[in-house]
Amino acid sequence: MRYAIIAVLAALAFAAPARAANVCAWMLESNEGDEGNVRQLEIWLEADADVDFFYKIGGRGIVSDSMTGNSPSSGTFVLHAGQKEKPWGFGATLYPPGAIDVTITLHKMPADIFSDDETPILASYAFARTIPESETKPPATLARKQCKAVNP
Repeated sequence: MRYAIIAVLAALAFAAPARAANVCAWMLESNEGDEGNVRQLEIWLEADADVDFFYKIGGRGIVSDSMTGNSPSSGTFVLHAGQKEKPWGFGATLYPPGAIDVTITLHKMPADIFSDDETPILASYAFARTIPESETKPPATLARKQCKAVNP
């Protein structure tokens, strides 16, 4: 009888639905280069549970009167509980005024990584702000964590 109870409990444990992970995203922004005119952007992610997903970077990127630059990319990603990871970074020369306009969407992992079929969106994060002409050092505005529940 004891083994039957253990078997039932084990079956229930494996049948339990996966719990949602709380996934947080934020952007670090810095100036580099000899004159401090190269704007660097990094998107960081952190979760309270392991989660795997397909991500897509979008938006206009780093924008000024004379140019628009971004490095839209996509890929599969595994985020481990409690570990900060950087899936994306980009830099471009910027002479203010301008703007930051970057998005990252997390999608359900495709059954086949070579498939072009769209998969459902699990979460979406947007990083946008204007850059005044007088700005010499980026503020920490985009470094505030945006957290969302992600169901695998």
